[in-house]
Amino acid sequence: MDVGFIGLGAMGRPMADNLAQAGHRVIAWNRSPVEAPNGVELVDSAATVGEQTNVAIVMVSAADAVEEVVFAERGGWTTAAKPGSVLIQSSTIGPTAAQRIGARVEEAGYHFLDAPVSGSVKPAENAQLVILGGGDPALFERFQSLFDAISKRTVVFGPIGSGSVAKLAVNGLLVSVIAAAAESISWIGERDPDMDVSTFASVIERISPLAAARAMSIASDAQVGGFALRQAAKDMELVGEEFGSTEVMESVRELTRAGLDLGFADLDVSCLGAVVREKP
Repeated sequence: MDVGFIGLGAMGRPMADNLAQAGHRVIAWNRSPVEAPNGVELVDSAATVGEQTNVAIVMVSAADAVEEVVFAERGGWTTAAKPGSVLIQSSTIGPTAAQRIGARVEEAGYHFLDAPVSGSVKPAENAQLVILGGGDPALFERFQSLFDAISKRTVVFGPIGSGSVAKLAVNGLLVSVIAAAAESISWIGERDPDMDVSTFASVIERISPLAAARAMSIASDAQVGGFALRQAAKDMELVGEEFGSTEVMESVRELTRAGLDLGFADLDVSCLGAVVREKP
């Protein structure tokens, strides 16, 4: 299948690569200059993506970026996309923006799927993402071969916006688990500095495989990449905007803000361990 791909960042690049490796012809564009992933054809604009394909996936940083690449008067996807084309929106933008953008796309004579993904860079590289869907089930079925190339599972929750509701709920839970693990592991460091963190990780694996997998980096120095704190903090801001201020999520949001203030934006979210240790 010919498929367009807009956005070749940390997540988009491996997703486009997996589509090409699965045998799809991938026509891609990125807002800044990049080298083409293996088997991917780069073009000069989102408009050209629309011109050359009947379906395109968008994976960019935020809602305003989605609106720019889709609706820009010069070079936007809608300026050249064929009538009846399908836009699959996979960025994390929240349900309000997904519904707003979806309505504009459909009013312009196209189809829209709300399809953010659960998973960070490594699952993207290994085609182990989970598609969190909102929109017409028949369209999801029609393009299942694309989703199969980049994910291990597709779940359609309901109409447009429901996929983005699920995405924010998933990421709010994920970041909260890491934040709780950061505090627990910091307690260990303070009260029993000689305790082996890897042994502790083996104990909590039954309770939280996510926390166990990141325990060592929570206890020491997080690395660049993975689920970057910059993205985690953006998602926690969206959680607050969409769901309102709640005691647990607000505390976690403040912790991610503190990490940004410390200059940890590009580190994996496990850097919240260092944030806890830096707090007075």
